[in-house]
Amino acid sequence: MLTLVKKAMRGDKEAFIALMDKHSDSLLRIAHGYLSQEADIADAIQDTILDAYEHLSSLKEPRYFKTWLIRILLNNCNHIYNKNKNYIPLEEVSENLTDTAQEVDTPLFRFRELLSYVSEENRICFQLYYGEELTTREIADILHINESTIRSRMHREKLKLKTRLQNSGYTASAGKESASS
Repeated sequence: MLTLVKKAMRGDKEAFIALMDKHSDSLLRIAHGYLSQEADIADAIQDTILDAYEHLSSLKEPRYFKTWLIRILLNNCNHIYNKNKNYIPLEEVSENLTDTAQEVDTPLFRFRELLSYVSEENRICFQLYYGEELTTREIADILHINESTIRSRMHREKLKLKTRLQNSGYTASAGKESASS
């Protein structure tokens, strides 16, 4: 991967395309964790790819390409989120209700549902840690926050999640308790 990054930094368009293909699933998952509208997600990813291509020469250390790319994505997601935070078209509300009914029993839907219980401030930490399997060090670098702050925020949120799930009838080992138990 480091070789691809170096080639892309030297202007190899095919290497850049290969890098984007390699990271496309991660970008999609992160954007989904941050934004709810498919059009906004597509815009954020498209803007990220364009920004990465235009500013690849500003990447100082090729080994931090993924961290750099995620930071660009988060900036684009923030921009779109802030621009649209009070706007929800009526037709998209009804489409989302239909889409939600179809994906209720998928692991991605359950992960998104759990993320909805995490405070907005800490949601991206959870997305990056559990969804993208980044280290707390990498997350701290991306978010420009102290690593110990990331760990303490995640610890507090995990305790809140555990309490909320237990109050909802979930147990750590058995899933949701049935009403007949």
